[in-house]
Amino acid sequence: MSRWVLWVMLAVCIKVHADERSVEFDYRRAPAWPYSLSKSGVSGWVVYNLKAHHDGKVSAPEVLDSSHPLFSLSVVNVAPIWRVKPWVVSDQRPAVISLRQEHYFVHSREGNAPVPWLHRSLRHMTCARFNKRLDDFQQNSFGLEEIDMSVFRHTFKVLARVATYRRLSDERRFALGDALADAAPEIIQRCRANPELRYKDVLPDQVRMML
Repeated sequence: MSRWVLWVMLAVCIKVHADERSVEFDYRRAPAWPYSLSKSGVSGWVVYNLKAHHDGKVSAPEVLDSSHPLFSLSVVNVAPIWRVKPWVVSDQRPAVISLRQEHYFVHSREGNAPVPWLHRSLRHMTCARFNKRLDDFQQNSFGLEEIDMSVFRHTFKVLARVATYRRLSDERRFALGDALADAAPEIIQRCRANPELRYKDVLPDQVRMML
């Protein structure tokens, strides 16, 4: 099953395992928006891992990818006070379950909704910016593939939203996602060689038309 099919089925832009879906949060205060970024109207996101414990505790927040260090710090600071609903340890549910999560800080100037903001950001992103995000991802996300970096995940997320809005068939949805995944190495190569281009300009034609 392709990565695109999995993401469409799960309606998220990151992979989710069965154990993760069995964990429910009981208390989850939103990360504080860093004052300097809020005042400047800066939006962003953080992708991170957590450990959920059977007694309800949450521990070991680890940032995997982020648009700004202050957003990362905000998530790391608040996560230890979160709580999940306790569960009985069994063969099916271990005592500790790893969770991969995302949090979006979307400023009111951007309309508060993550996907429209991501859509606008992708349309205007330069290859120079893409290259910087790729460098950061490669430095901080050991063991993950380039297709898991934030820009590609966000592109999948936007494609899923647009495909739903345009009522595309499942076949066309899957073809779009697979075209993006297959083209990832070429996209990276072209942006490296042409930082003055826009990210949108180096996407496969059928993907670019959706953005």
